[in-house]
Amino acid sequence: MQLYLRRKNNSRGDFISLRLLSMTMKRWKSCGQSFRNNDRISELPEALLLEILSLLPTKDVRAASVLSKRWRSLWKMVPRLEFDERMFSDNISRCLLSHQAPVLQSLHLEMNSDVFSNMVIGILVGIAFGLHVRELVLYVYGSQELFRFPFSLCNCESLETLILGQNIIIDVPSPVCLNSLRTLDLDGVGYKDDESVFNLLSGCISLENLVVHRLEQADVKTFTIAVPSLQRLTLTAENDDEDSVYVINAPSLKYLKFDGVLDDTCLIENTPELVEASLRDRGVDDDDDVSDIVFGNILGSLTSVKRLSLEISASLEIKFPTGSIFSQLVSLELHTYEPEVWNLLSLMLDSSPILQVLKLIGVSIILCVYLKKNSSSVSGFDDIIYIVFPPRWSQKKYRRKDPVACMKWNQPKDVPECLLLHLETVVWKNYQGEIEVEKEVAKYILRNTSRLKKAIFSNAYIRPEKRLERLKELDSVGMASNSCQLVFKEGDITS
Repeated sequence: MQLYLRRKNNSRGDFISLRLLSMTMKRWKSCGQSFRNNDRISELPEALLLEILSLLPTKDVRAASVLSKRWRSLWKMVPRLEFDERMFSDNISRCLLSHQAPVLQSLHLEMNSDVFSNMVIGILVGIAFGLHVRELVLYVYGSQELFRFPFSLCNCESLETLILGQNIIIDVPSPVCLNSLRTLDLDGVGYKDDESVFNLLSGCISLENLVVHRLEQADVKTFTIAVPSLQRLTLTAENDDEDSVYVINAPSLKYLKFDGVLDDTCLIENTPELVEASLRDRGVDDDDDVSDIVFGNILGSLTSVKRLSLEISASLEIKFPTGSIFSQLVSLELHTYEPEVWNLLSLMLDSSPILQVLKLIGVSIILCVYLKKNSSSVSGFDDIIYIVFPPRWSQKKYRRKDPVACMKWNQPKDVPECLLLHLETVVWKNYQGEIEVEKEVAKYILRNTSRLKKAIFSNAYIRPEKRLERLKELDSVGMASNSCQLVFKEGDITS
């Protein structure tokens, strides 16, 4: 096997071959010669050797130390270490205690609580903090009790990246002091209470990137993210408890990605610097009672964005004040799974005067048709039951006589300013071409967009002759723009 080391600061992407290392080790093993006589690897600069060793698994790095006297001490200077449960705890602690680098750049630990006690895991984390670790990745698995991350260690001045995952609980009775922490990733961890969340985040005064993946919401009722320095937030909330509330107060926030239930349990406050937002609603139950006013308020808190992606699932009659609400919005992505989305599209076009890029993502339909009992043939919608599976909601089922009957679109009273003056690109993924509301929207956009340069439609599930038929139908509309490139592609659209 040949290994390569990429020079991080080389824009040309040159590679340094590590074939020399492999050949030298093989020659030493096969010929029985003294490795000292063939030790050309040790002639390389120490900085390069450390970079090479840091690319190898830690267990291999330590094993390689027997090949050279120089390597016996050199491996102790490797700046990045990674251990998993297959190594004994005494080996891990011995490696850490013998580490001699002035700063441990990165430590990745994957521990099984059925094998290692919480005390052992805590000791290893403590040793890492004593080595001034800059990046700590800790995943704890197993069926034993949750590992409580040591509050006494939450004052590490050197820590810049902290990633915690799985069977870990955050119990922080008072604010931490992680002044250098810039990236925090909480992947499925638990929390003792609301205060633990607040105390952890409020003590990260330099935090810029926060990723939260919540699996169990019962532990926290109000999940408050109040971080003045925060610039990027990714929040995924699965199995949301109806009493759980999210409060986001981040005046420096530029990028927001929310994947959860968009209702009155999500409060987005004070985000004047927001540039890009992606909202996906997990409210997949048809019986969800989500206030249209609440969703309108959420949109109203995103008025500064330049790029916006919306994927809603609730049956809403969307309402929010029209006008130049999204005065900075240049790119809009809208998932068109729900009938009410079409009216949202009209509102967004009316409210986004400088919109330049519009991307619509339709349902990648897998349509199962079942005959009703006692029906020997299909004579119309009354004889069949449709079950539609949108691409990311495989558990959601629509049981309707006609799955598209309620899809209606009320076009804007006046042609939106963005269509007349600014819209240049339209991308429509999974365009069916047979659903009436889709055809109405497509024709309206093509007929009224004066400066359109590119209109790209796609569908991977129709035959080539059908794609050509759809293309001709769209081309016959009479486009407002004489310079528009109209394309109907097969498969996914990458740009």
